[in-house]
Amino acid sequence: MYKILSFKNDKYLGKVAKVKFSTPKRGSYAYLLGNFNAFNEGSFRMKEKGDRWTITIELPEGIWYYAFSIDGTLTLDSENSEKTVYRRLSYKFEKTVNVAKILSGEKFYHYPSLVYAYSLEDSIYIRFRAIKDVAKRVFLVSDKKYEMKRKARDESFEYFEVVLPKKEELEYYFEIHTANEIIDYGDFEVNFNKQKEKFKPPSWVFERVFYQIMPDRFANGYPENNPHNCTPELNVITYHGGNLEGIIEKLDYIEELGINALYLTPIFESMTYHGYDVIDYFHVAKRFGGDTAFKRLVNELEKRDIKLILDGVFHHTSFFHPYFQDILKKGKGSKFKNFYRILDFPVVSKDFLKILHSNKSWLKKHQELKELGWNYESFFSVWLMPRLNHENPKVIDFIRTVMKYWLDKGADGWRLDVAHGIPPDLWREIRKDVPKDAYLLGEVMDDARLWLFDKFHGTMNYPLYEGILRFFVYNEITAEEFLNWLELLSVYYGPAEYTMYTFLDNHDVERFLGLVEDKRKYFCALTFLMTYKGIPAIYYGDEVGLKNMDVPSMEISRTPMEWNTEKWDKEILKTTKELIRLRRRSKALQKGIFEPVKFKDGLLIYKRALENENILVAINYSKESQHLRLPPSFEVLFQSGSFDNVDMQLESFSSIIIKEL
Repeated sequence: MYKILSFKNDKYLGKVAKVKFSTPKRGSYAYLLGNFNAFNEGSFRMKEKGDRWTITIELPEGIWYYAFSIDGTLTLDSENSEKTVYRRLSYKFEKTVNVAKILSGEKFYHYPSLVYAYSLEDSIYIRFRAIKDVAKRVFLVSDKKYEMKRKARDESFEYFEVVLPKKEELEYYFEIHTANEIIDYGDFEVNFNKQKEKFKPPSWVFERVFYQIMPDRFANGYPENNPHNCTPELNVITYHGGNLEGIIEKLDYIEELGINALYLTPIFESMTYHGYDVIDYFHVAKRFGGDTAFKRLVNELEKRDIKLILDGVFHHTSFFHPYFQDILKKGKGSKFKNFYRILDFPVVSKDFLKILHSNKSWLKKHQELKELGWNYESFFSVWLMPRLNHENPKVIDFIRTVMKYWLDKGADGWRLDVAHGIPPDLWREIRKDVPKDAYLLGEVMDDARLWLFDKFHGTMNYPLYEGILRFFVYNEITAEEFLNWLELLSVYYGPAEYTMYTFLDNHDVERFLGLVEDKRKYFCALTFLMTYKGIPAIYYGDEVGLKNMDVPSMEISRTPMEWNTEKWDKEILKTTKELIRLRRRSKALQKGIFEPVKFKDGLLIYKRALENENILVAINYSKESQHLRLPPSFEVLFQSGSFDNVDMQLESFSSIIIKEL
């Protein structure tokens, strides 16, 4: 069951509720899951209280979806009859879950929290919220009266916005027109300099375009670093031999592409090619060239002003990490027994160890070990990845130490793996000790509001990716619905949407080109990515048309990079370069206002504006040519497909970017 204990105004998110979730006690451990943590274990561990599991968290007002995990099994709330099927294409989730209606009943709401009142560059943004279909018109009244635009709606509310020229301070109230009356609401004032202190991302991120690399799959800079020379375990799990020296050798290529920031998946010692099972957090894996190669890479990147963020895996470690191995050997006598979520001793049986150390294939071992089970919590029930105990202060110190160590060694930030599976309070504590110019990016695969501002500068924008999939790939939503999706995220995230990491694909999802199977459609989506809010990223190989592999879904996009230029798709490469360069040149695309012009019948037209730069983007994602109304004087900055400059017709599945003169 859930119970709303109280409401309050949060300085970041506006109205939030303190909510208590509980369920009858059964099993050995329990977690609260929901779209606030992508239904992932780890972040909200429930406590035993009498005969119940309980936890109290704060959630923004609205409709939320939740369930419990009991001993690793998703379990519905038997005391709440409200259920629905919750579906997310972006992380392949579709299950019946419970509904929590966290509503105060207040018809109108505004509070000068960060998402409701903020400034960016030469504009200030003020938002207002009303229960759906109550407010017909809303005005902000200050030095004069400004009508607010109806921006977006969700299950419960409508949101209104006005964008004004930059001011240091603003005193204002709202005039609300309902069907029957005119209501004056509030008496507010906001100091925008103080608002900026609440959210100060590194200034360098706005002008960056990221390139994500899986080092093993990218390039081999050591000819002798042959996969056949590595350990049997690594050979079995498709190690391809890429390394940091290979990345160094390809920096001219990366720079020519227009990239000025890299995100590398884990580079530390591990048993797997992907590296998400870290054995040693303080040394770069020997197969990647070791610490010496990392130092060379940092030096080369600094010369080229290319930033570098590393992948931090702190939800779990490897089974073979020395701390966990100590627990295997010493059991209850190990000083690390509280470092992990241990359920009982011994943590594994003698039969488990016998199979583990046998001469059987790695795949056979994995299958047999899964049948035996183990006495510790792990990531997605994978024995190789035991979960850390994030309530242990020593674990927090460990994470802080590792992050600081590599920032001191030259990294410019961190992408934090399974960030939604670690308590947000931990990230808040970590953030306090991180240098202000380091970019902190969390992997949060659903609603990210609990993870922003005082935790991360941005998250991997999976909700945006969800909208992109539904519109560009599966045709599940109309252009109008896609616009509402975009504007709703804008309302939820406020200024943080400009520092979210945006993408069409990554190492955990299928390559976008493989999903649409049409270059024209791919170019339309890529045009949107490079002209919308957020920090755009290219996944290695997308720029040359790299295909998905015919392997299990988790591995499908991890195709080794193709360096035979005869096999490259030169048209995709050319288009990608053009869009990256346009993005990097345009301040309006980086930090400008987003103004929708027309979202209808598959046609997306919007403006991005900052100071004297006005960019107009038109994407025709339909089967018919569409007529455009363009300003009398303009310069074409980019186009994919055909545009008839006389009749102003944009061909089907084409796009054009112009600059107003």
